[in-house]
Amino acid sequence: MELKILGKTGIKSSPLIYGTWYLPNMPSPNEPGKRIVDRESSIRLIKKAYDLGINFFDTADVYRGVYDRENLFNDFSTVGLAEKILGEALNGYERESFVISTKVMGRVGPLPNDQGLNRKHIFNAIDKSLERLKMKYVDFYLYHAPDNYTDPAIASKTMNKLIDDGKILHYGLSNFSNSELKRYIEVSTELGLEGPVIIQDKLNLLEQKNLSTVIRTAEENKMVSMIYSPLAQGILAGRYIKGDESNSRKEYEKNFKGNALFQQNSERIMKLYDLSVELGIPMSVLSLKWVMTRGEIFSRLSGPAE
Repeated sequence: MELKILGKTGIKSSPLIYGTWYLPNMPSPNEPGKRIVDRESSIRLIKKAYDLGINFFDTADVYRGVYDRENLFNDFSTVGLAEKILGEALNGYERESFVISTKVMGRVGPLPNDQGLNRKHIFNAIDKSLERLKMKYVDFYLYHAPDNYTDPAIASKTMNKLIDDGKILHYGLSNFSNSELKRYIEVSTELGLEGPVIIQDKLNLLEQKNLSTVIRTAEENKMVSMIYSPLAQGILAGRYIKGDESNSRKEYEKNFKGNALFQQNSERIMKLYDLSVELGIPMSVLSLKWVMTRGEIFSRLSGPAE
């Protein structure tokens, strides 16, 4: 797989990024109706991706491998599981051969400062992430979302301290508004700090609003745009057109957002499906190709669950 330069960082990466929000999973043998991570299959898939030339892996401290909505704020036993599995899978490979991004902000425990972008939490969170990943540093450390409390200047200085300490190489933002992104860029410039170099935001054929806002701002500042949900959680892969819901998120996640998205765009989805048949290429390839041609500084984030 041909490598590309990630914006102004100079780091070389595969154009395809392996995401770990959802990992291969299976029904729990002890709790009916619950899904648990299939650790063996997850490790095998990550290694397979690496062998195929994918060298950029994305995760977050709140990723559990399965999105357990009902226990997000009362059971933290599986918090960080995706980081642990990723670290286990990549253990033994040369660290210079792959790129890692992880994220911070979401609640990872019951204590008052077990979330947020405050320095107290970030200093603690990065150490725990590195421990789970079994690594000395991460290439990119992203604010997972704004916390509406921490001053951008303080948050930016915190990230620069982590860079100076060698725990992270660069930092970025995910799920921020365009005005918030611009503010962080302005603050880092005003204070003479290293600014954010990467964003992670949603973009697909059905959800395009970020193209004219945060993605445009990122490109204007030579930042990397790391795209998530390029296939709209499987909808743009044609997964649900023929009613195939076996072992899918739609089948086992009660609040699967794709239900509404599919219903609202059923006519557009069918037109895309017909076009893919006419061209003789998979619907997923056509959808990803659209994302790939939206800008110059793009990486696609895909998270296979099987």
